[in-house]
Amino acid sequence: MSHYYNFDLSIMPYKNDFEYREIMRQLFSMQKVVSHCEEIDEITNDENDYDTNSASKAMDFVYDQTKENLFFQKLYDSAAGKMLSQDREIGLAVLYSYDYMLLFHNCFVEYYRNPLEFSDEKDCFIQLSKKLF
Repeated sequence: MSHYYNFDLSIMPYKNDFEYREIMRQLFSMQKVVSHCEEIDEITNDENDYDTNSASKAMDFVYDQTKENLFFQKLYDSAAGKMLSQDREIGLAVLYSYDYMLLFHNCFVEYYRNPLEFSDEKDCFIQLSKKLF
């Protein structure tokens, strides 16, 4: 398994941006980037604590594992369309946004653990599709 992606993380519904960003840090095994600065507000400090390198490696890993799968291609295409794009990697980024990360993570983990059994009939895929389409 990849050391870039935390497959064992059980994501519970998050209630705010702080919780969402903390889950993303754990999911992508991010390292602490900056120390908090007292002159900057709490929200900006939290937003600045983002390890771009770890996030990029984790998302590259996810994309490499799923890019040939027709079901994930549908998800990427639909998500990219939200940004008026046809770029599937843009779609992946959208799927890790606040609105979709929980459901997408569940789909990816289920696919990664049982790729031959993954289909559009899986509950995680149906839930994400309903929200996305």
